[in-house]
Amino acid sequence: MKRSEQVLWLIKKGRVFELSPADFAGRSMTKEEFIAILNYFGVFWQYQGKPRADAPHAFLKSEKHSNGFIVCDDVLQYPAMCTLFACEIVKVLEEMGVAEKVDVVVSSAYSAISLGWEVARILSQEYNLAVEYRRVEKDEKGNPTKIRTPIDPEKTVLVINELMTTGGGSTWETKKAVQECNGSNPAPKIIDPAFVLVHRSQDWKLADGSDVRAIFHFNIENFPDKEHCPYCKAGSEAIKPKIGNNWACLHGA
Repeated sequence: MKRSEQVLWLIKKGRVFELSPADFAGRSMTKEEFIAILNYFGVFWQYQGKPRADAPHAFLKSEKHSNGFIVCDDVLQYPAMCTLFACEIVKVLEEMGVAEKVDVVVSSAYSAISLGWEVARILSQEYNLAVEYRRVEKDEKGNPTKIRTPIDPEKTVLVINELMTTGGGSTWETKKAVQECNGSNPAPKIIDPAFVLVHRSQDWKLADGSDVRAIFHFNIENFPDKEHCPYCKAGSEAIKPKIGNNWACLHGA
């Protein structure tokens, strides 16, 4: 049995917490393995097939309609899971030849804090004990815009987010916060691309035109309202994923 098959078997048997970075040594975590982990925690769903009346779709907290639903923070609250996913980010940094160049890791509140911290911890062990971690705090509107203290302009910053939905969302706001953290003084150097664990977007550029590197991509779409939703037009019911029996309904039960 291949190692990836063994890993999938463990996950499907509910033995997720037996996994370690050694299970993914010399290779990258597959998308199938990642989805299996998310399914274990009950935080992944994606519409299958074309819009139709007998299959509901998701009604999000933002009041948008969607053909997919992923909640990273329910998984990232577990340090063991953060370590697995942070290792996948570090692998890509190593492949790009920039892992040793990172002086500061920055991620936004709240879900990405634990992920960013773990990436910084691994980099500090493997490359530079002086690697820093900074979080971008949210403002009164709930947007990640504030870094409490300046960052040395001679240092190189890695921007990380757990999930990206649009090019102008929290990943961009996190990068912008880094650009503005020193006020009128020079900004620190920022690694291009920014990194996201889950990319559920149609955008592959941030608002400033810079790149994004995704560990896992899902072709998920959001629609602003019922009038613009092809699923509603096909007769599909929009339901809130985590209310009552809706989660089972989304999965066809």
